[in-house]
Amino acid sequence: MATRGACGCTVGRSALSHWKQREDWRVNVSLRAPARWQAWVFGLVALIACCGAFVGLSSSGLWIDELFTVHLIHHDGGLGEVFRRALTDTHPPLYYFFLYEWTRMAGFSESSLRLPSAVFAVLAIVIFATGTRRILSPAAIAFACAVATLSAFWFDQSQNARSYALCMAFAAGLLSLALALRARVRARNDFPTAHWLGLSVLGLLASLTHAYLLLALGMVLLFLILSVSSWRLRVALVITGLVVLAFNVAYYKMMMHSSQQDMQNMWFGNDVGFFKNQFHEAIIRLMARQTIAVVALLILFGIQRRIVGEPYFVFDELDTRWATALACFVLIGVIVCGIGTSLLVAPSFSDRNLLTCAPFAWLLLGRLYDAVGPRGYSRSSTIIAVLIMLLVGSYLLLLRGRELPRTESWRTTAQYVEQLPGCSNQQIPVILPYRFGHSTAFFRALAEHDFFGYYLPKTAQTQAYLPAEFAERRLANGLPQLLASRAANADTGGCTLLAWGVHDLDETSALKIALDLARQPGVAPRRVVMQEFDTYERWRLVWRRNPEGYVYLAIPQAASGASVEPPPSLDIQLTNHDRATLGDRVVVDLLNTYAGPTRAPYSLDTYSIQRWAPQKPPREDFLSVHRLTCDPATTKADWDVWPDPADPGCSDRPLPTSAGRIDGRL
Repeated sequence: MATRGACGCTVGRSALSHWKQREDWRVNVSLRAPARWQAWVFGLVALIACCGAFVGLSSSGLWIDELFTVHLIHHDGGLGEVFRRALTDTHPPLYYFFLYEWTRMAGFSESSLRLPSAVFAVLAIVIFATGTRRILSPAAIAFACAVATLSAFWFDQSQNARSYALCMAFAAGLLSLALALRARVRARNDFPTAHWLGLSVLGLLASLTHAYLLLALGMVLLFLILSVSSWRLRVALVITGLVVLAFNVAYYKMMMHSSQQDMQNMWFGNDVGFFKNQFHEAIIRLMARQTIAVVALLILFGIQRRIVGEPYFVFDELDTRWATALACFVLIGVIVCGIGTSLLVAPSFSDRNLLTCAPFAWLLLGRLYDAVGPRGYSRSSTIIAVLIMLLVGSYLLLLRGRELPRTESWRTTAQYVEQLPGCSNQQIPVILPYRFGHSTAFFRALAEHDFFGYYLPKTAQTQAYLPAEFAERRLANGLPQLLASRAANADTGGCTLLAWGVHDLDETSALKIALDLARQPGVAPRRVVMQEFDTYERWRLVWRRNPEGYVYLAIPQAASGASVEPPPSLDIQLTNHDRATLGDRVVVDLLNTYAGPTRAPYSLDTYSIQRWAPQKPPREDFLSVHRLTCDPATTKADWDVWPDPADPGCSDRPLPTSAGRIDGRL
């Protein structure tokens, strides 16, 4: 009995000792940095994505914001003219100054205009990785860089001739300089002149690139003021903030008097739903969906470890926690101040504006991976690390999109319109981007010459009209006669172009314009064919086609009793790359119009709508629409191309049911 008892006691003590050793080993491993091999894998993913930024710079034509950038810099008036034109925008002028000088040397091709953004986007990653090397482990830095370079925001802005890539580089610089200043203050007691001057100059340049970087700089300065102990440095940081603020106040006062934009009626909203939607969009564009799932699991794992009292790994006990607090402070501060500015000054809160501060969020992602990510020393943690790498790295599949046309179809539609039979040296009616800018003389001229006219010969005669003018709800001198003559050409030969639209039109609104054109007295009984032009958009791990540009042509009326035949094909020569953007052809035919009794007049238009898709059988639908002739003011509360029947004076009929909704997929 004693022997058995002794044996039992010995076995129990051995098992307890072994269990304690395993627990000690597990705790020790959790307090080690993630294995360095993870840095090599994540780093390779980030490197591949960075190389992809220089691929396919000219695969897509310029989109409307890029065309506006070109409008600001495509002249020989020098930086003074750039400044004058920049005052008509809502962004500060520094990026435009840079791009003006760059295009003097490199020209105005898509590749030349976008190359600086590719460089700035990669530079933002390099600055971030260098600046956080004493704050995060190599694996955490590489993880953050991989997530950043595979995000939708970085992917888009690295090939966008706008200031956002430069903003990311500046934000990474602000973060790195703040960390360097903190380290300098801890190491020495004298005044950090070089670091203070560097932060001040960089902050001024950043604030003159984007307004939200002014907010970010203010949050960085405030956090430094609250966390440093030197009163001399605090005073110097206050001076920096006041000087930078003075420059920006002076500029924005000039801009408010010069801008052609109606600051209160742009596309931005000012309600809780809009703020929530834009914040959600910022998260989606900051991290790919698989990455969001990874981050959510890491957060849950971190909560579980906190509950059981297990410590988190910290690369540097003081500086890492300080840097994490700085990043949180800046991001929360920019969100709060952005909403406040939107409410008090002018609506401006958006996902793109928030993501100018993306490097501060990258730091938090790296910190999360350091704290609770897989260590990669044991078999189980290695498996988890590999799974995370596969989830994050799966978005490398989207790099093929660099060679696909992803932006608005200004270039392709212009090539198509230029080659339309009989349309050379003829007036080209275009649909004003009515949400981008209001129907003032400035925006009409901008649309005609710098948007629609950019890819056309300089002799092209473009004329911009509102959707309401094409529908004759608003008078436009000469337009009804022009449409009638173009429709007559469908029978006799000549230019049959009725309208051309690219921006602010989705397929549903584009179809409504086709219906309005088909019922015009000079157009009916001819039919209208709407040629769609597709671009590619991200959807999970693939690129899918989406109609985005539209050209409307008149074609002869359908033969009585004839079988359904496809609309006439035109001999338009496009490059292989641009030819791939040709989408469906939608044929609209006004069948009849019913006029109600005289005591309650109304008109009901009935249409046949045929869709001809490549390599698919045709589809046909029939639709009856109550015609509205009212023309209420266009506001961001109601930007539809058709008036709302509930608007005062638009209809004395009961409001339509859901059966009356127009679906672009018809």
